[in-house]
Amino acid sequence: MDDPIKVEKDQNIAKIYLNRPQVMNAINVEMRIRLEEELKKLAMDNSVRVLIITGAVTQEKRKAFSSGDDLRDPGFSYESPNVLLESYNTVNKMRNLYDLIDDYPKPIIAMVNGVCLGGGLELALSSDFIFASDNAVFGFPEINLGFIPAWGGTQRLMRKIGETNAKRLIFTGETIDAKKAKEINLVDVLTSDEELEKITLDFAKKIAEKSPLTLLMAKRIIEKGTECSLQSGLLYEVLSLMLSIKTEDMKEGINAFFEKRKPEFKGK
Repeated sequence: MDDPIKVEKDQNIAKIYLNRPQVMNAINVEMRIRLEEELKKLAMDNSVRVLIITGAVTQEKRKAFSSGDDLRDPGFSYESPNVLLESYNTVNKMRNLYDLIDDYPKPIIAMVNGVCLGGGLELALSSDFIFASDNAVFGFPEINLGFIPAWGGTQRLMRKIGETNAKRLIFTGETIDAKKAKEINLVDVLTSDEELEKITLDFAKKIAEKSPLTLLMAKRIIEKGTECSLQSGLLYEVLSLMLSIKTEDMKEGINAFFEKRKPEFKGK
């Protein structure tokens, strides 16, 4: 049986494949467990500075990032007398995984190469950036099945595209194409299917050249800024700069500037 998560590492970049292409990379319990395992490993791997999450492709070249929750393997039984408790626990486990992605210490890019629905879109929204091909489609079809996106979708979608656009997508259950997704700021970078991997990798390499410590600080401060007052955010900013002053990376960056060379950051 194929591993539902496949990881490839090239220099400072790790590419994670959602690897159930025969079911359009639908997310089941095993995939959740394996994705969490690999993310925790890569968080501790100092050789990896940027992650890309994408969907595996079938031999027929049918492309999907993820079609969402695998309803055939939801992690609980609808017939169980404890269905409410079991479903609550399952949803919490998925939400914890997506919180892990959201709070991850390294930048994560969702490279959306096809269908991106439901839980798959919630995964993409948990990432720092969404790069998409022009054949990608997005949506939250849960309303058509009588429930709502509950792996963080209602909250992260609203923060990404605004309340009105979020309500429209969730209330109607409609799917939108990549062009429309870019227009409403759901997608950060839109490109052709042929260029998607190259453009995503080029961007990942550019980030991977930076100081890992500084990237982590910048990510944390920007995210904090969405939760606190301007003055509190400015205080976090100053304190982080003070922490940077003592790092080897800041010394290296300044020395490289004056020596007119490319800095070699070590994450120290």
